[in-house]
Amino acid sequence: MTTPFSLLVKPVGATCNLACDYCFYLDKGALYPHGPAVMPNEVLERMVSSYLALPFSAHSITFQGGEPLLAGIDFFKRAADAVRRHARRNTRVHLSIQTNAMLMTQEMAAFLAGERWLVGVSVDGPAALHDRHRRSASGEGSHAAAMRGIGRLRDAGADFNALCLATTDSLGDPGAVYRYLRDEVGATWHQYSQRLGDVSTEEWDGFLCGILDAWTADGDAGRVFVRNIEDALVYVKTGLATQCIFGERCDGHVVVERNGDAYPCDFYVSEGSRLGNIMESGWEELRSAPNAVRRAVGKCPRHLSKIGSMRFYERCADL
Repeated sequence: MTTPFSLLVKPVGATCNLACDYCFYLDKGALYPHGPAVMPNEVLERMVSSYLALPFSAHSITFQGGEPLLAGIDFFKRAADAVRRHARRNTRVHLSIQTNAMLMTQEMAAFLAGERWLVGVSVDGPAALHDRHRRSASGEGSHAAAMRGIGRLRDAGADFNALCLATTDSLGDPGAVYRYLRDEVGATWHQYSQRLGDVSTEEWDGFLCGILDAWTADGDAGRVFVRNIEDALVYVKTGLATQCIFGERCDGHVVVERNGDAYPCDFYVSEGSRLGNIMESGWEELRSAPNAVRRAVGKCPRHLSKIGSMRFYERCADL
């Protein structure tokens, strides 16, 4: 039987209400010029029922985009209902969504809070920094709308975290970015990633060290969860890989597009990396497809070589 994995689900594919200049997924829409606008009910039902039938002790489904909230609240209500109907006893199902929060209504925030979904919100920092890259197709910044959406999540009591992308514009003062997300956004869960092809390994190392400096200087251990720090601590202390960047293999999740097509990773969504379709193939077959096996063994050694040269991980080992 296949080893445990999580699902990254694209209910509207690459469709988005923003045109961020660093987005790697926008051009994926060209793969499905005539596909369904939103994942059909039959695909959603097959995906949830077959995935939750797998004998894992825990299952994880994350809805992403594009902008997943474009699917509408009724889609997510159907998803939650399908999970309730198909979840097996004595298993945990973790549901989450990653969004720019611009379409976050009070009704949606209340739904996410009531269903106990974790909400990841993309926030790159203060307005000037955030709006430099996260703009609409017409050039309008998105920070104000994102903060309104975050306010609705906070008012509803929803669990949310901040997803921050480091660009060359944010490298100069990582501590200020960290404290903005903590104090102004109100996020006690942070996750930082780098803009690929723009931020070098050395710059990324310096940025993470700056985040670590602010986190330790402010005494935030146990108060603010920074995934980069926590996962690094687990890895350097125990050798366990809680992110694919630490693993010797990279096969911890499967991407499901809105028509049911499956891919090994959202960085590898292309015709040449397609694994098959969940309406036609089982998970074991998809996970053993040649594309899946090739990606599983071919990606992470590059990450591990970078980790071995970064001060950030050395410093985490000393904590």
